[in-house]
Parts: sequence; C-alpha cells; structure tokens
Amino acid sequence: MAAYPGVGSGVYLAVGLVAAHGLGLTPAALLLAGIVFAAAALAYAEGMSMFPDTGGAAALARHAFGELASFVTGWATCLGLVAAAALAALFAAQYLSVFRSPLGSGGWAAAGAVVVLSFVAAAAILGLERSLHLESLMGVLDLSVQALLVLLGLVFVFRPEQVRASLEVGSAPSVGQLLLAFAVASVAYAGLESIGDLPLEARDPERDVRPATAALLASAPLLALGLGLVTLMAMPVVRGAHGGDTTLLAQGPPHGYRDFPMLGIVDRVPLQVLATGLRYLVALLVAAALVVLASAALRRCGQVAGWLGEHHQLPRRAAALHPELETPYQALAVAAVAAIVLAVAQDLSGGLSLVAEIWAYQALAALTLVQVAVIWLRITEPGRFRPFAMPIGWPFDGRRLPPVAVAGALGTAIGWSALVVFAGAARDVATASMLAGLAGYAAYRRHLGLSLSERTQREAVAPVGHGIEVEFQTMLIPLNAPGGELPSDVVEVAVQLAAERRASLVILAFTEIPLGEEMDMEIDGLDASVERLAAAARAIGERYGIRIHTTHLRTRDAAEAILGEAARRESQVILLRANGLEPTARRRVAYDHVVRRVVADATQRVMIIRPEQAVRA
Repeated sequence: MAAYPGVGSGVYLAVGLVAAHGLGLTPAALLLAGIVFAAAALAYAEGMSMFPDTGGAAALARHAFGELASFVTGWATCLGLVAAAALAALFAAQYLSVFRSPLGSGGWAAAGAVVVLSFVAAAAILGLERSLHLESLMGVLDLSVQALLVLLGLVFVFRPEQVRASLEVGSAPSVGQLLLAFAVASVAYAGLESIGDLPLEARDPERDVRPATAALLASAPLLALGLGLVTLMAMPVVRGAHGGDTTLLAQGPPHGYRDFPMLGIVDRVPLQVLATGLRYLVALLVAAALVVLASAALRRCGQVAGWLGEHHQLPRRAAALHPELETPYQALAVAAVAAIVLAVAQDLSGGLSLVAEIWAYQALAALTLVQVAVIWLRITEPGRFRPFAMPIGWPFDGRRLPPVAVAGALGTAIGWSALVVFAGAARDVATASMLAGLAGYAAYRRHLGLSLSERTQREAVAPVGHGIEVEFQTMLIPLNAPGGELPSDVVEVAVQLAAERRASLVILAFTEIPLGEEMDMEIDGLDASVERLAAAARAIGERYGIRIHTTHLRTRDAAEAILGEAARRESQVILLRANGLEPTARRRVAYDHVVRRVVADATQRVMIIRPEQAVRA
C-alpha cells in the first residue's frame, strides 16, 4: 500500500491534460496507457529482481548494454523526474486554490509550486525520513479518495449516454491527437517505476513481489479508467461557440477544470452543503498526495544522479554526500532548482501541457530502453535466476522471449514517437536537454581519459567528517547450486563484515553444465534448490539487518562465471570456501582448481573461508 501514491497519484493531474487531445476518447487513452505501462512495470520488476540497484533503470541498461546506454537511460530518468516534481507541485497549488483562489492563476500557481518544491527539497536534503506507516496511510487515503470519486460519479453523474454523446459530437479526434492523448496519459502511470523497487524492499521477493505487483497493476489502471469515465460524464464533450468540440474538462480556469479535474466531479454533487465539504476535503487530500509525489520524484532524482556520479557518468559532485546528513545534497539542490525553473517557465510559454509532455517524453524513452534491456538479457543470459519473471514466454532458439515486454516496448516507443512528431515545443526542450546531457557526458568522460563505452568500477562516495569510511560495498559468495546446502560459516562471516562496513551481499549459485549438454537442459529440483539457498541466506541476513540477494547462473566454467559476475556486480571482495561443496574427493579437487583460478585472476580481494578460520588472500 505504501507504493500506491507513487503509482496512482498521477491520474489527478493527467485527466484534464489528456482530454485536451482525446476529448470523448479520454477514458480509452487512459486505459490503453495503463495497459502499456503495466507491461513496462512487469519488465522493470523482472530486471530489478535480477540486479537490485539504486540506479534502477540506468543500472539495468548498464548490465545489458554498457555505459553509454546506462547514461542515456539515467539522464532521461532524471529529466523526467524533474518534470514530474514540477508538474506535481503545480497541480498541488492548483488544487489548493479552493482555499485561496489566487493560487488558481498562472503566476500564483507557479509561486505555490516554488514553495512546495522548496519544502520537499529541504526535507530531502535534511534527511527527514518518510515514515513507512505514514506512506502506508497516504496509500490508503489515496486509494480511498479515488474510490470515493468514482462512487460519487456513479451516484450523482452516472449518465452513460453522455459518454456516447461525447463520441458522436462533431468528429472523433484525429489519429495524431489520439496518439498524443495516449502519450500524455502516460503521466498518470509514470510512477509505475516504483513497482520495480519492490524487489529491493520486499523481505521475500520470490513470494511477495508477484501479488503486490498484481494488486498495483490491477487497481491503478482500473481506477484511472473509472475516473476518466465519470469526469467525462460530469463534463461531456459539447459543440463550442466557434464550431469546434470542447469539454470543461479540457478548459482552464476560471470556468474549466483542466487544472483540478477531480473537483469537476465533486461540483456535480447536487447537495450544496455536502458538495462544499467534499470540495475542501478532496482538494486537501489530492494536494497532499501530489506533494508526496513531488517529494518522491526529487528524492529519486537525487538517488539516480548520485548513482551516475559513482559510475563516472556525471561529475563526482553529483554523488557527494553531506558530511553530517549523509544525503546527496548537491544533486537534490540542482534537481530542485531545475524543477523550480521549469515550474516558473511554463507560466511564460507552453503552460502545464508543456511540462506534462516533457515528463512523458523522458519517461517513455527510459521505459522503452528498460524493456529492450530485459528482452536482451533474456537472449544473452537465459539461465540467470529471475526471482520475479514475467508470465508467458515465446520459445526462440532455446530461449523464452517475453511477449509482455515486446508489446510494452512497442507501446512506449509509439507513445514517444507521437511526442516527437506532434509535440513540437516539448520535443524541442526535451531533445535539447538530452543532447546537452550527452555533450556533457562525452566531455566528462574525455576529461577522465575514458571512452564513451568504457566500463569502470563503481567509486562509492563516503561522507567526510564523522561518517564511516566504506572499505568495500559489495561482496560475492559463489556456491554450487546442485548441492542445495548453504555454507552457513561463509555466510556468517560475510554478513558480519557487511554489517560492519555497510556493504551489500550477493550469493552466486552456479550450476556447471557438462560439454555436450544443452545449457537449458532440465535439471530436476534445481529451481527449488536455488530458492532454498535464497531463503536460508535471507534468514541469516535478517538476524544482522543485512539484505542478501541471490542469483543463479548456468555455466561450463565456474571460475569464469565467478569472475564475470564479480565484475558485473562491481564486487570488491569474493568469499570462497576452501574445502569444496560436496564430500567427494573429485568434487573437492575440482573446486580447489576453481579457487586457484579465482585467486590468480581476480582483480578483487579474495577471502578464503575454512571452518573456524578465515584467511585473506
């Protein structure tokens, strides 16, 4: 429930903006965008279950394609989050105009947005943690408000003939307008990226992520569809004074409801006293939800920018932590200033639609790259363990391609293309910001003596002053998966070290496939064995407050797999058990050979764990 505000709050600001292009087909555009974004969210969740990382989409693109694709994805994500924060703050101010009417005008709305953005940025920089209980409460309130609005619409404005009449007035939107409505509708769901963070937050990703994802993906599009229908029934499409089709839902103040579409439903309640009370209540709760959305967007932007700085894709200052607060204060401050500039600039040209289209442009670009990355990983690493995997798979050359991700990538690419073709001003601003970022990336990499695609090791930033210096951030423990038993002595040593040094822990369960056998050969009980290893590791990690991620690879060369995974995960330490994984002498000799190769070829530290003894190699 805590994830719902990030997923479902976008509908409060999207409906009126979509109606400006979609008119009577507004509900259809919202539903289609919801389906496409549900597919994108499933792909994102699968990718993050394999590679949980604060870099999110940028980290996933890096695993699939390398540094340049990672920067493009991360930069697009940051720009989209800046636009999201600006738009959420602007709409929060518009909804609060119920209490102070000047906030409904352009200049005052921009001033209100500046106040909101300054407040949430200060809270983020000061490290004021958001309470999980408060986020859960906001999720419940958010869901309740949307359900209440749909119920009010069904009780007081339920006139299906109005929806039919809205489609019959004049002519339907052109293909271009409908595509643009679909693209803009994406802002109602752009927060679905937060679903990809569930594997990072879930105590048991294999068990918890799937039902939570299903609940969020079912509720958000259905409620958005319901709100689209009732707002259209409350404010149907009519013939305008100048002959064109219009609706109060697409018109700005003082007579229209584009800037606060949910109030258009409340104002149709016939009982004046009830309508007035609901107007104040709904405006306050929706504004609060949008402030939470703006806060989440800025915080997430700071995280992604910091990750890019750690991986030499942005200047190191982007990852700088405050010496006492331990927050990426410079990245947060820059993001807040950029959002404020955008919020003020929209009042001078383009209006709210400009900000929404910039957000949609960047979000659709990033999500298209994420889904292509997940498809590519299905092709290049079919044997990797996926704690959360998308349903359905097309068999292709010994692999299973995900049709959900293919359809989602096509949908987001079409939406992005619609913005490129039809949203002139937003396209120019968004494209210019992307090109400026790429130019800066190229100049910074050249300054470091790196090519655009040269892979580097993560350079984590530790706070100076009284903070604890981190000696290493990631440790890798390789295990032979068919053994099915977790060497608790190795894991105990690892979690103690991780707890002392604030490091993360990855368990690599590998399965050696003999020559002559297919890499995807059936192995009885293999999946169950990996799941048992993951569950046992989680149990140990929970005792020390350390989250342990488990992955699985099929390989013909165990040492090569260990070294490759250590490089991919940017591990600083590899922990190996010296006495083999199985009691047979043959297996012990083979594993000792693997140990020798890893020790000889590893660029990381290697720690050899023997029973009751640890020796650093």
